[in-house]
Amino acid sequence: MAQQPTTPQTLRVLTVSPIVGETIDKQEKITYGLFPFYSFDDFREARFIQRLTPDSTITLQATMLDGSIKQRPFTISDFRAVRASIEERQKVLAATPGFTTGGIGTLDSLGQMYSVELRTGTSFIGRLIAKRAGEFEFQTTDVGRITVQQANIKSMQPLTADQAGRGWEPVGNGTRLFFAPTARTLRQGEGYLQDINIFFVGANYGITNNISIGGLVGLIPNAGLNILAVTPKVGFAVTEKFSVGAGVLFASVFGDTGGIGYGLGTYGTADDHFTLGLGYLFADGEVESSPVVVIGGATRVSRRVSLLNESYIVAGGFGGLAGIRIAAARLSGSLGILYGTNGEDGTVVPAYLEVTYRFGKVK
Repeated sequence: MAQQPTTPQTLRVLTVSPIVGETIDKQEKITYGLFPFYSFDDFREARFIQRLTPDSTITLQATMLDGSIKQRPFTISDFRAVRASIEERQKVLAATPGFTTGGIGTLDSLGQMYSVELRTGTSFIGRLIAKRAGEFEFQTTDVGRITVQQANIKSMQPLTADQAGRGWEPVGNGTRLFFAPTARTLRQGEGYLQDINIFFVGANYGITNNISIGGLVGLIPNAGLNILAVTPKVGFAVTEKFSVGAGVLFASVFGDTGGIGYGLGTYGTADDHFTLGLGYLFADGEVESSPVVVIGGATRVSRRVSLLNESYIVAGGFGGLAGIRIAAARLSGSLGILYGTNGEDGTVVPAYLEVTYRFGKVK
């Protein structure tokens, strides 16, 4: 509770309920669903005061985050209704297990903004204002209060105030870095078209939630870009944050065929993840004895911007791509800088530029 200024003798502070005390702070407003006429984002604290006059007027005196004070008259019946609301909510909370152990849906997380994805593919941003047995209640900007069954929630990503203020729409399922895949999979009905370095175009599509198929072709075959590749992939979520996957990149380049078969493990979310993989190159019916190791990851640093890296280790050599991706819900662009070593020689050059359009199910 914040320390209160001295109250003039013509006023007295009323305690609406011993559960919240004389001063109702922001967390208590959220926990008990009080004063919906004041925004969560602006509210700091409030208290009830009563004038020591014959009419005994009761006023709710609310202090906002900017220091301004707002006053709202309350009747005796309104005041008692607030008390009854607090006591009723307290009974519900006391009967709901898990509210004091931390994590999603606990008292500590009430009032937190979340980006919520449902198992149906629908998503929204809302403030968690209540949790009852098997369900969550959110306050959203567009549709008001909504109640969602816990079993229908696929993921809840907590948002900072800046993320919530600017919006935090989904920008992909984290299925690839630059060129390298991750073990995370496209959802059924989700896909993307991709142009790489102007002269190559590719596409990938989620056949099911676990199987995807893709391809890559050169746009100008007669200009020395005779490339055709097929890239099927299978992946499974072992836990909410850990996935395993495997796939093949089979390519025809200038009439020769070959490719790489690989297995991957990815830990993290669509926005922040780390991948470790192992692959074997093959060509003309033969398989290389030395594997290719891929290590990569991505982290989303703002609403639109993510940082990416993918590194390859093969036969004593080391190289990769590091750079940036700028993304919206449907459209994104990436720029990667090529780095590598070959014995004592090294190189760093801009080498990867791509634009991607997502189609079908966005989230």
